Amino acid sequence: MNISPKNVAGKCDLKCSYSFKYSESNSTAKNNGVFITLSYDSRSVPPVSYNHEKYTVSSIMITSPSLHYFNDASMPGEILIEHVPVKGGNNLMVCIPFLSSSETSKASAIITDIIKIVSSNAPSEGDSTNLNIPLNLQSIVPRKSYFAYSTGTNDYIVFGALDAIPLTSSTITTLQQIIKPFPMMMPSASLFYNAKGPVAGLQIGNGLYISCQPTGSSTDETEVTYDKDTSSTVDLSSILNSPIFKYIVLFVLGCILFILIFYGISAFFAYLSGDAIKMPLKSISTFTTTK
Repeated sequence: MNISPKNVAGKCDLKCSYSFKYSESNSTAKNNGVFITLSYDSRSVPPVSYNHEKYTVSSIMITSPSLHYFNDASMPGEILIEHVPVKGGNNLMVCIPFLSSSETSKASAIITDIIKIVSSNAPSEGDSTNLNIPLNLQSIVPRKSYFAYSTGTNDYIVFGALDAIPLTSSTITTLQQIIKPFPMMMPSASLFYNAKGPVAGLQIGNGLYISCQPTGSSTDETEVTYDKDTSSTVDLSSILNSPIFKYIVLFVLGCILFILIFYGISAFFAYLSGDAIKMPLKSISTFTTTK
């Protein structure tokens, strides 16, 4: 399977929506000869939602080189996170390639520690070891755009080469010394693209956790929990106390006061004009009668 923009058949912003809130786990690592498997603690609340279905993490696999091709070439390695659905259906595989680079990140530090521990404590096929380090996929999975495709039994999310986890050349060499290439052919399928990326902190269920963090930003989060949908509720007190409402009331009262003053002045002048006309008429009438 070649993960490349030129192979994209279309967009899938809604049909491959991926959100997560992973927790820290105590893990063990096993050297299987052609890949490293990592355990991950299960949680009472499923940490992942994909296409509105809940998933839990079942296992993690590290390979070298990558199982997928990226822009027509393999990469030094790949981490594949397997999820199982709560209600049944396809498993979900979240895949992130490795890149040979001197740059570092939280993800690269975690992967480097795992490789070093396995190299020291489980260097041969069949060996196992406790990692004794906190493992949290929250720091490994990128908040970037991703590719997606489906087969008969699995759904795949694959992050592109631009968002690969950087590892030093010495770390990659160590990885290649403890495991052999995994001769596995990835299935061919229609490739789709999600430009928005995953939503960190969103959990579909009885509660709704919302992260204020936009796609691609830092890992600092703010959580707000809603038990009910309050989108249609109108807060009357906030409306009455708003400055706009007060300005409107003052404007209406000013208009009413202006109208009252205008009519009062008009009535006053009308009254004066009426008397001025009646007085000469009364004088003429008196003069005629006397005569």
